[in-house]
Amino acid sequence: GLRSLVRPGHVVRPKALYRLTSSEMAQSKKVSTSDIVLVVSLSYLSVDLICEWEAFEGCVKPVHAWLLVSYALVLLSRLTYMVGSLVSTQAEDFLLNLRQKSTVTRLMFSLTWLVIVPLSTVWTVIGSKWIYEVLTRSPQCLPDGMHLWLFGIWQAVSYAWIVIYCGLGGLAMLLERRLRKAEGDLRSLEDPDVVSRWGRVGSLDGYASLPASLASGGLSPAAIVALPGAHECGEEDESWMHEDCPICLTAPKAGDSVRRLAACGHTFHRSCVDLWL
Repeated sequence: GLRSLVRPGHVVRPKALYRLTSSEMAQSKKVSTSDIVLVVSLSYLSVDLICEWEAFEGCVKPVHAWLLVSYALVLLSRLTYMVGSLVSTQAEDFLLNLRQKSTVTRLMFSLTWLVIVPLSTVWTVIGSKWIYEVLTRSPQCLPDGMHLWLFGIWQAVSYAWIVIYCGLGGLAMLLERRLRKAEGDLRSLEDPDVVSRWGRVGSLDGYASLPASLASGGLSPAAIVALPGAHECGEEDESWMHEDCPICLTAPKAGDSVRRLAACGHTFHRSCVDLWL
């Protein structure tokens, strides 16, 4: 049967239920070429800025210091994501899973959402104010025209980064909300029969463990319980007891709780079909 393939707390179905395939999971954990390019580019820009540090001394605000710290924050955010993704053993994207298992991933997750993102947002707003003051009060302090373009482009990139992370944060909360609803629905169906066959199904590791039927809006627990055709398998059912349950591929035996669906005419273990629906 399928029980040997099931880890406790997971619901197994013969359809593709998970959002990430193993290849996608492996791909998400690779350090891509773009990561290397980003790190090298920011390192070069930082060194170049430090070399011209004294040229900014006439500015009314330390915009060069703002730019250097801004580079560091972006670099830190990417390094944090890379470390979290490489260390994580879960299928979910590191930034979207609120249920981190290891100490390192929890630390990287908290560092990203509780420190880096808020600090970067505040720092970007401060930079906008400082750049405006420099441009209006001491524009001549900038070493050359290239830096004016650089400040403008980097401000645009910084605000785009904030918008993207706000979107990711909203998505993470939405996924967690769906997870909690799915867990509530699964616990409503969790009884001794379900536990004996599938284990505790009402606790999910992350959004990749979310059954597709629950993610897309399957039947409510009340509707499933109200379905007709549920009874305990007895001797009078011997005519079809030799047929395997289409879900777990194990034939019902006397004493099993089963459910026969009139729409298709098949008989299932109740603990199997109720979770399927």
